[in-house]
Amino acid sequence: MDNDIFKKLIQKQKDGLPLSPEEDALLRQWYDQLLEEALLETDDHIPEEQGRELRRRIDLAIAERTTKRFQIRDLRRIAAILLVGVTLLAGAFWFWPRKVVNDIQADIMAGVNKASLTLADGSVIALDDMHDGPVAVQHGVRVEKESDGNIRYHDKGTQEAALPATNTITTPKGGQYRITLPDGSVARLNAASSLSYPVRFSGRERRVKMTGEVYFEISKQPMPGGAGNMPFFVESPGQEVQVLGTHFNINAYSDEPAVKTTLVEGSVKVTTGDGTSALLKPGQQTVLTNHLIVQPADIAQQLAWTNGDFVFRGETLEGVLRQVGRWYDVSVEYPPHIGQLRFSGMISRSQPLSAIVKMIQSTKKATVTIKERRLIVTD
Repeated sequence: MDNDIFKKLIQKQKDGLPLSPEEDALLRQWYDQLLEEALLETDDHIPEEQGRELRRRIDLAIAERTTKRFQIRDLRRIAAILLVGVTLLAGAFWFWPRKVVNDIQADIMAGVNKASLTLADGSVIALDDMHDGPVAVQHGVRVEKESDGNIRYHDKGTQEAALPATNTITTPKGGQYRITLPDGSVARLNAASSLSYPVRFSGRERRVKMTGEVYFEISKQPMPGGAGNMPFFVESPGQEVQVLGTHFNINAYSDEPAVKTTLVEGSVKVTTGDGTSALLKPGQQTVLTNHLIVQPADIAQQLAWTNGDFVFRGETLEGVLRQVGRWYDVSVEYPPHIGQLRFSGMISRSQPLSAIVKMIQSTKKATVTIKERRLIVTD
């Protein structure tokens, strides 16, 4: 099969479209072939030093994808990652869901682009039900849904637009969405997240509020009168982030043990409610619990969701299940001691829940059953 056909099938799967039995079998065959070729090129046992170098190269490759959204993986890169998943990572999980696990009565599909938009007058619009084109007009600002599902704000520049008006976009569990704000900045919301913002930024600052997890690409906007750029502020539980023009991710779910702000490029200043602040450089992150700390960031892991992947680096089962519950819109149940098991590996977020079940059960330390929309993990 030529590469073009393979890429089309990969994209079809990533878009959440069903594959025919013939397409499914063909794609599985190619994954197997890639893995076989990679294994033939490498000894069964990789020296530790070489293993670290392969891991470093994979991390760089994944991080590079943050600025190349929705691109198809290079075939050799897939083979390399598959190889490392088999030979390097303890408990790593790279599998194709060849069959539904016996305990699953009906598979649960991955999340999709889904969100609701609350307008300034309080009316709520289900964006996934809307056709491409105009969604609403508020105070001289037109809201449109583009062909790729992105929501974009167009300011007509009328005086009416100066009136205060706030919109909120909200994703449910099992949903994600991308929005272009009135200033041209882009925000991508993970599952169970929200972002509130004015329909037009005015004055001498731009300010938004968020919950859950949002990845930002902030555009520079001149201050009135041309004296520098207008600062951009993001308020999230327990902290405020100030930026000028940069790419960063904030994970502020209420059920996570910490609020994490991860900087990809540019610079941001993180300030907590008690006045503690830290200035981040690219590749760093703040972790806010009872106090604020700055540490090196695992960019590949923190931004994996923006590339359609789960990446785990020694993650506890408890942490894995929190992500799974939000993305597949399922409740999770497990005893405390099982929650402390640790996992490493990578798997596409486009895979059905059965792939996650296989991931957990491959450790032979836990059994997983699904009852309706409950994921139950036991010894």
